[in-house]
Amino acid sequence: MRRLLPVLCLLLSTGCLDIDFDSPHLIQYERIIGLRAEPPEAQFGEDVVFTALVVDETGANLAMEPDVELRWSVCVSLAAIVRGAGLGAGSDLEDDCREGGDDLVRLSAEGLPPDSARLPGAAVVAVIAELMAPGGGGGGLPSIPGLDPGSARSLLTVIAEVGVPLSVRLEVYRQGELIQTGFKRFAIVMREDPTTNPPPPRFAFDGAFVSARGEGDPTRCVPEAGPIVLDAGAEVALDPDDDEEAWLETYPVFNFDGEVQENEESAYYSWFVTAGSMADDITQRPDDDTAWTTPEEPGTYPLWLVVRDGHLGMSWCQVDVEVR
Repeated sequence: MRRLLPVLCLLLSTGCLDIDFDSPHLIQYERIIGLRAEPPEAQFGEDVVFTALVVDETGANLAMEPDVELRWSVCVSLAAIVRGAGLGAGSDLEDDCREGGDDLVRLSAEGLPPDSARLPGAAVVAVIAELMAPGGGGGGLPSIPGLDPGSARSLLTVIAEVGVPLSVRLEVYRQGELIQTGFKRFAIVMREDPTTNPPPPRFAFDGAFVSARGEGDPTRCVPEAGPIVLDAGAEVALDPDDDEEAWLETYPVFNFDGEVQENEESAYYSWFVTAGSMADDITQRPDDDTAWTTPEEPGTYPLWLVVRDGHLGMSWCQVDVEVR
């Protein structure tokens, strides 16, 4: 392999090897660009509703297409919780999360839109109760194979003060064929102050704001004044609302010293389009603005803004823009 590296570097430097990597902001095929948990930190016994943003180059919300199926699952087991807490290396636990396994929970979309599914709080309660129950670990600690008393004590601290970290898996099928897979972290907490998702986005095109914070669909950004009409091939400034301080939160983490410390969220903005080009795929304050060079061909084009808080929270919106 080492002998190949100089040759590869020479090809790249001389332009003999033409590799055209896709720009992350450009939607050219089916992609999952957003997965949201509501709430991102659920209290003990509370249901969690997951929602996906799955799109393609046409701008369609694929979850609403009749030939598309979303399948959601969560591995709920002692092993998954121990691994999520960062203690899995010292555990002899195994889980049964294969298809049809005892620890795999399939989520139901009953009573929800096609892009969503629900994890019942009761599905997690029994596992956490088992973890918290005193066992043969000494000092009232649970007995967990592969975890010494110190690690077991750390696990109880994580559960009580930080939260139980879990992950949902999403599989997207089109006409019965798997086309995309995605994962989303969330947490089950016992704290009285769980964190929340960012508010629906609000941002500006060259100073003209669009927002999803009105009374309509919280995933559709609509102009606050007149319609957004842009010239073809123009460079347009995109700037999120500078109101992050109003919704950014703090959250506890278990650090490498075995102590609980407070971390601060930070706002990240991911931009997606089906045509044209973005100066930046992801922006972060204080330089959270970017520029979109609009397509040369007139038409109506979708643009998505996905907001993340650097922890577990997420929101997004789509706006359709006329280019003339």
